[in-house]
Amino acid sequence: MTSGGRDVIICGHAGRPALSADIRKDRKTMKKKRTGLTIAIIIIVLALIGGGAYWYTSRTEYKLGRAGYSKEQIEAIQSLFSEGEQTALINSPAQPDMITIARSDRYQKEHFEDYLKDLIGGKKAADILLDYDPWVITLRADSQYKEENLQLYLAQKIDGTPEDAAKIINYINMSLLYADSSEYDGSRFEDYEAYRAKFPDLDPKEIVHRVNRSGDYLKEDYFIYAYLEKYEAYKEKNPDKTLEDVIRAVNCGIDKPFYTGMVTTDMSKGYLIIVNKYNKLPENNSPKLESLAGYGNGYMEPTAAAAFRKMVDAGKEAGVKLRSHSPYRSHSLQTWQYQFWVDKHGQEMADRESARPGSSEHETGLAVDINTAVEEDHFERTKEYAWLMENCWKYGFILRYLENSEYITGYVYEPWHYRYVGEEHAEKIMKLGITYEEYYAYYINNPDYQ
Repeated sequence: MTSGGRDVIICGHAGRPALSADIRKDRKTMKKKRTGLTIAIIIIVLALIGGGAYWYTSRTEYKLGRAGYSKEQIEAIQSLFSEGEQTALINSPAQPDMITIARSDRYQKEHFEDYLKDLIGGKKAADILLDYDPWVITLRADSQYKEENLQLYLAQKIDGTPEDAAKIINYINMSLLYADSSEYDGSRFEDYEAYRAKFPDLDPKEIVHRVNRSGDYLKEDYFIYAYLEKYEAYKEKNPDKTLEDVIRAVNCGIDKPFYTGMVTTDMSKGYLIIVNKYNKLPENNSPKLESLAGYGNGYMEPTAAAAFRKMVDAGKEAGVKLRSHSPYRSHSLQTWQYQFWVDKHGQEMADRESARPGSSEHETGLAVDINTAVEEDHFERTKEYAWLMENCWKYGFILRYLENSEYITGYVYEPWHYRYVGEEHAEKIMKLGITYEEYYAYYINNPDYQ
């Protein structure tokens, strides 16, 4: 109540003064504020807890753990793989072998997806690494590759060209085959391979046996294994001769005197028959012949005649004049000519200058003397001779009796005497620079090849 202009406070129960309306209002306001702050704090705390939980569960580590990886594996994955690759690992069943693959020196980063796909498909990590390794791919592309030998190939080299791969594969494959022989000597691998190159169909065990037995003879160009015992016997009788001379003597038959042990030549060899002081023509020899009219005198076997005419025409265009002087000779003519030399100079000189009947190339129709048949004319000094040395092989002809080869052929140097053997063989003979006796023995009548 109010009295005399002053407020009167009315006491409530127990003597406590009653609160004014304003105070009560202020207290309610403060209580609401405290409640709101509490709710806000609770909301913030819940938000922080929820955000933290979201952050934690969204972490890669968490996801990798949920995917099945251990703590150590997760650490390795995060150090080895990109974020995209980690995501791929999370989205697939746990593949800890990817860590093994990534740590290998054969790992190819660009094949990550292929590795993962193959692992999921059940392949082993070691096999997968090989499947995508460039060097292994190169090895497997070789036609001689053998899967069972892969680890042996890999032990030799880890990368290289297809040529490197071929060498390694051949080395391993052939070493295993050679090693089947009790005589195998790893230090002679190159010798075995050199011999196999000449005789690719020969059994590897036989190659080992031959090479080991042949010794230094094997190093000679024209070594023929079938004659090894003959070489050894001849060498024993002639210890001062080189192995090259021993091989040449045996191959060409000159380990015995001329005109001894004569045999009838093998006429089935066609243009490649050999006629000399050890090989004679059959008694009924009668070749087909064709005239060389317009290109000199006489006749030749038709194919040889055509080649001769072609050669003469080519020489003419080059400014050299070639003509046939003495091509085919009949057996009776050769008999007369040989006897002429015997009567004039004696048999020893006759055998150097002329062939005994039946042993002359002129009787085959495949030989021709060009321009001259006289040593004193020095045909070797002419431009015609120089041209023939450069070109005769192109038409199937060879210089038959070489300089300094009398001990092999039995005849003095005859720069005018040419023999038709066909273009393929003529090229090889002229480039090798050997006598036809040597070539025939090794390339035509080699018993090893037969």
